[in-house]
Amino acid sequence: MSKNKILLAQNSAFIANRLPRAARALKEAGYEVEILNWNRGVNAEIIENATVNFQAEGIKVHSIYCGHTPYGKGIITAFNKLLFILKVVFFLFKHGQQYKVVHAIDFDLALPAYIAKLLNPKLKFELIYDIADFVETFHSPIPKFIRSMIKNLSERIMNHSNKIIIPDENRLVNIPEKYQSKTDIINNSIDPPKEIIDFQVKLNDNTINIFYYGALSKDRGIKLLLKQKNVSLWFAGKGELQGEIAEYADTYDNIHYLGYLGLEQILSVASQMDIIYMVYDPSYQHNQIASPNKLYEALYLGKPCIVAENTSIDTFVGKNNIGYVTKFDETSLQRLIQTITKEDLIAKGNHAKAIYPEYSWEHSKRKLIEIYNSIINKGDNK
Repeated sequence: MSKNKILLAQNSAFIANRLPRAARALKEAGYEVEILNWNRGVNAEIIENATVNFQAEGIKVHSIYCGHTPYGKGIITAFNKLLFILKVVFFLFKHGQQYKVVHAIDFDLALPAYIAKLLNPKLKFELIYDIADFVETFHSPIPKFIRSMIKNLSERIMNHSNKIIIPDENRLVNIPEKYQSKTDIINNSIDPPKEIIDFQVKLNDNTINIFYYGALSKDRGIKLLLKQKNVSLWFAGKGELQGEIAEYADTYDNIHYLGYLGLEQILSVASQMDIIYMVYDPSYQHNQIASPNKLYEALYLGKPCIVAENTSIDTFVGKNNIGYVTKFDETSLQRLIQTITKEDLIAKGNHAKAIYPEYSWEHSKRKLIEIYNSIINKGDNK
């Protein structure tokens, strides 16, 4: 086992920024970093590009393939998900002794890491359980008894973990009190890319241009937004609603679908917009404690945002005067949009830019490195 060799593992490692920014920060801090992720087939091109880029930076990428596995299909892809978990267990049986730390992001990677250690006492790696999302609170048709089983297993993993990481203090409500002393917060702030890939869009300067990007799922308030008139609506991302959004874009002149964009392109598009949309349905528990990457990206770009009441970030947005809060219904959203002025957008965007340094990745990066240093040093004293 190398003292400084670590493995960061996540299902869709290159869709969001959480794993890539951690990998780069730890590499920069002197750790030998490897990445483990799931090649679902539909994300093969993204993985291929990321693998080339990371290997150029000295970070090895391992990808596990379990057949073509689209997103958002629930029970249809259950066998593939189970196969993925088993393959991660076997990967760790074979390679786990090389690693000082296995940093598992979310339940579907923490579970096989936990099982591998349970079944093979020779595996001595320290386990970090990084909970970006609590899967038992997801918007999905997961039966109640399975949610309860996942919750119980998740708490067992928490007990077994050396450290627990969450992105926001609001998530502490899902961490039993006895584990909170080993829980740290690493927020979802952006690690700004060295270069922004210019992606120009033709805006309508006579209306407000609203941008939603990310997972195109039913709990993200997308259908409320699609019904809005007298505004220009822009969408980017993948998910269960992308076909419907594409149809709207073909039908209505004020609706535009840009497909899937990488972070550098997203930032280019977002920088041209008037406002970022993140109105999540508060009837789902995971949205009540939301900590969207988009919030921190809006701060970084100095862009105001629209959020829903009772999603925890509504308090943050209101307190800092960085955007607008709406009830989660079509009429309330429409009334809000009608009140927005270009002058107010600029003022709220300036407030967002002003508070960004307080929530920047630099702060969280230092904390992440401190966590790793404490684990490594603790290991040396055993």
